[in-house]
Amino acid sequence: SRFNFANFHSNTLIKQSKDFRKTRIVRIFKIYVRITIMDKVSYQVQNGTTLPLFIKPKCGQDSAEFLTEWIAENKELLKQKILEYGAVLFRGFKVNEAIEFERAVKQIEPELSKEYRGTSPRKLLPGTEYVFTASELPPFFPIPQHLEMSFLSSPPRNIYFCCLEEPVGPGGETTLCDFKKVCDDMDASVRQKFEDKGLKSWQEVFDTEKKEDVEEECRRTYQDFTWKKNDGLRLVGKCDAFENHPITGDRIWFNHLLVFHWFMISDEFYRIYKRLGSLKYLLLSWIMWFAKLFFLNILGPKNCGTHTCYGDGTEITNAENKHVRDITWKNMIFNRWKKGDLIMIDNYRISHGRQPYAGKRKIVVSWSEPYLRPSLRQVEQ
Repeated sequence: SRFNFANFHSNTLIKQSKDFRKTRIVRIFKIYVRITIMDKVSYQVQNGTTLPLFIKPKCGQDSAEFLTEWIAENKELLKQKILEYGAVLFRGFKVNEAIEFERAVKQIEPELSKEYRGTSPRKLLPGTEYVFTASELPPFFPIPQHLEMSFLSSPPRNIYFCCLEEPVGPGGETTLCDFKKVCDDMDASVRQKFEDKGLKSWQEVFDTEKKEDVEEECRRTYQDFTWKKNDGLRLVGKCDAFENHPITGDRIWFNHLLVFHWFMISDEFYRIYKRLGSLKYLLLSWIMWFAKLFFLNILGPKNCGTHTCYGDGTEITNAENKHVRDITWKNMIFNRWKKGDLIMIDNYRISHGRQPYAGKRKIVVSWSEPYLRPSLRQVEQ
């Protein structure tokens, strides 16, 4: 029998058409899956600000388990977002326990640190290895903007906060400020003075144990020390007022001036009064001002529990101090906490602080391993 070319050609075309449709369906399905995966979260920033970047759940994917998995799968993307925006805040996820916060953070930061040399008392939360209360200071007491442990030679590279119980009344924000903008906005003459002289800060620490270990740690972290009565310890550190960002190279205002200077607390209370309008903070501002003046006249700045001056020992003027605080407050972001919020912060650029509050509030914190300041890396090399 003769071979029917027409039927063969027709059958071939039908088979090719079916194969094409199948391939097209598979391709469309793969694209759909890819879009669905990417579409599980949304990205946004608040109007008029670039800090922080908000990441929120979509399609009901809001569990702590999903967030942990998403961070693990997208950690390189997340690192890039933190570098770009300075801080990334996850909102709308059900992070209700400290251990859930720890699991999520360890997906991007497997090596967290327990080493704490800060000035705000903290407690380790039961059931965790690396989660602490953010601060044990009284709620009425404000914490000015600072980069975590920036007075040390090796501050943490990143810091992480989570809200387990949101504040109800006014205040209680963990404020953010881009210290690159503070550097950029600083008057040229004031900036040059800080650049040329650097800073010297000190703090007094009590209840120390094993003096030999403490002294060795002080030498390791480039801090001078003086033992005082009742095993009290005064730590004195000299450092540059600015630092280069370890990745971008941007110049960053990098110190604890706003926390350690005696001028701090009264001025902070006054600015809070101006913002909230509560006479309580105006009264506290006056009380702290007169108390500081009293002790300064008796003891002098060099005998205060904490203080900061220029590296050569000369005092920073009130006008210079006010100038830095004006710039800082101009660039501060007041973001109200929501339960389950988890924020990741570049500690070599974005400062944090705490506004006073009343009532309940539970914020927890973890931080990365110490990271030697770039200026000291150059010295050691």
